[in-house]
Amino acid sequence: MRKYIVIITDDVEKFFVELMRFVASNHTMESAIRYAKRIRMEIEPLSYLAPILPKSSYELPKLYHPEAKTFLIGNKKLTVIFHIDGEYVIVDKMLPSALIKF
Repeated sequence: MRKYIVIITDDVEKFFVELMRFVASNHTMESAIRYAKRIRMEIEPLSYLAPILPKSSYELPKLYHPEAKTFLIGNKKLTVIFHIDGEYVIVDKMLPSALIKF
């Protein structure tokens, strides 16, 4: 089985910071850090799942990359938008799943 290197873009890193701030404002900073670590761990399976996932049929992910694929994480609350480039899986964006409709 081929394994890819998962790269998280700066845009996604900013999303993590905002997500941690939101969780910390409602709970504790320790909870926010645990949540962010769990989300990052849920992204890691893309290193081997990326090639078998289908291209997205939705238009919104294609705005980030024409070959975009999506992956649901966080109990289907978050959608990871990514694409494969050579031996890399590049995570382009993370959005609340409710936004991925059309």
